[in-house]
Amino acid sequence: MRLGVLDLGSNSAQFLVVDASSGAPPLPIRALKEPVALAEDIDADGEVTDAGIERTAAAMSRILQAARRYEIDSFYAFVTAAIRDAPNRETVLDGIERTAGVRPQFLTGAQEARLTYLAVRRWYGWRAGPLLVLDIGGGSMELALGRDDEPELALSLPLGAGRLTRACNATSPARPAPQTRCTG
Repeated sequence: MRLGVLDLGSNSAQFLVVDASSGAPPLPIRALKEPVALAEDIDADGEVTDAGIERTAAAMSRILQAARRYEIDSFYAFVTAAIRDAPNRETVLDGIERTAGVRPQFLTGAQEARLTYLAVRRWYGWRAGPLLVLDIGGGSMELALGRDDEPELALSLPLGAGRLTRACNATSPARPAPQTRCTG
């Protein structure tokens, strides 16, 4: 079975095509990545602006157009914290669906942390022992801890690199001033 998974984050849209069969590791066929720079278009209230919606939808459309040649059997598209946590999430998803023809789903932060843990557990296997997995994205950080098939702890915190940069140094993210303190 050929699977396509699209991860629509605050920095980029990443698409992976894999051949998957029961009892075997997934075989990557193609990876596509499109910048979206969505974090640049989140206003002070956390809403994604119209420009951000348009740019994200266009990036998703380009990836889907390129992906058509891979004859995918099952397709999954997910958004992460930048859209999941936006007060205007439904408007963003509507705009993406209108432009790209596909409505992405969203995972809760805990679901995202759990899936990341499962991927790391499968990659490293049982010999790795207990795992502490941190996934720092643009809008959130997922944390998972465990030693078994399922994590004992899986959570998401609003500590993404882009979100913290905006909160702590909104005037100049590229060159933070020494006296700037994060109070938010």
